[in-house]
Amino acid sequence: MKYLLLLFTITISIAQTEDNSVRDYYKYDFNDFESLEMELNFGLGELNIHPNDKPKIVSGTIEYNPNHTEIDIDFNSNNKKASLSISGEIADFECCDDGFSFDNFEFNDKTHNMMDFKLATGIPTELELGFGLGEAYINLTDMSLSYFELDCGLSDVKLELESSNKISCERVSISSGLGDFNGYGLGNINTRKFNFDVGLGSATIDLRGKFQEDMDLSIDVGLGSLELILPKNVNIKLRVDYSFLSSVDVDGLMSNGMNKYISREWIDDRPTIIGNISVGLGSIDVEID
Repeated sequence: MKYLLLLFTITISIAQTEDNSVRDYYKYDFNDFESLEMELNFGLGELNIHPNDKPKIVSGTIEYNPNHTEIDIDFNSNNKKASLSISGEIADFECCDDGFSFDNFEFNDKTHNMMDFKLATGIPTELELGFGLGEAYINLTDMSLSYFELDCGLSDVKLELESSNKISCERVSISSGLGDFNGYGLGNINTRKFNFDVGLGSATIDLRGKFQEDMDLSIDVGLGSLELILPKNVNIKLRVDYSFLSSVDVDGLMSNGMNKYISREWIDDRPTIIGNISVGLGSIDVEID
C-alpha cells in the first residue's frame, strides 16, 4: 500500500517476577501524510509524553502486566490524513450501581504500568490524551497542534510548553478531576479557545508565553481550587461569577463593576484574553505576572 505505515511492535519480558510484566516497543512513520489525528489513553500507572527530534516519527514503549491491562491499537487513513489510537485499559476494572471496583487487581510495588511516547512535531496534529489514575508528565514543546484535549481523570498531571506551538490551535480543552494539575507556559499553545474544568482537585494554570492572537478563555471551578497566572504582555478582560460560598481573589487587574475586571494598561495592538470564570464551592486566585 502506498500509505502503509512503518510500524513495528516488539514485546519482550522485562522481569521474571510474579507480576509477569512485558514491554512493547512502537514506531510509526508519518512522512507520507499531511495531518495526524492521535489518541492516547492510559488507565492506570505512569504516563510520559515528549516531543520527538524526528519530526514525522511517533515512537514509544508501554510496560504493563497483560493479566491486568489490555492494549488496543487502531490505525486508519483517509487520503493524506492518518488516525492512530493507542489505549491501555485496566482489564479487571468493573463498574456497577454501587460505584467501581478493581476486582482481582492487585496493585503493589511490583506492578509497573507505564506509557512513554515521543510525538511527531512536524505534522499538524489533533491530539487527545486520556488518563485514569496515576501520574503524568506531558511536554508539548515544538509541537504542531491543531486541536488538543486532555482528560486528567484522578491523576496528578504536569503539562508544559517551553516554546510556541508551530501552528494555530483551534481549541484546547482540559478537564481535571480529583488530582492535581499544573500547567506551565500554556500561552505558548497559540489557541483561540481555551476551556478548563476543575472538579474536586487543585490546579495551576500558567498562561504566560508568546501570544500571537486573541484568546477566549472559559474556566469552570466546582469544588476544587485554581491558581490562574495571566501574562503582562496582553490585554485582559475577565468576568468572574461566584456565590457567597466561593473564594475569589483577583490581583493585578482593575475592577470594572459587576464582577468584571480589566487590564490597568490597555494597548490596542496587543492580543486580548477575554475570560469567563465560574466558581461553585471552590476557590480561585488570579494574578498577573
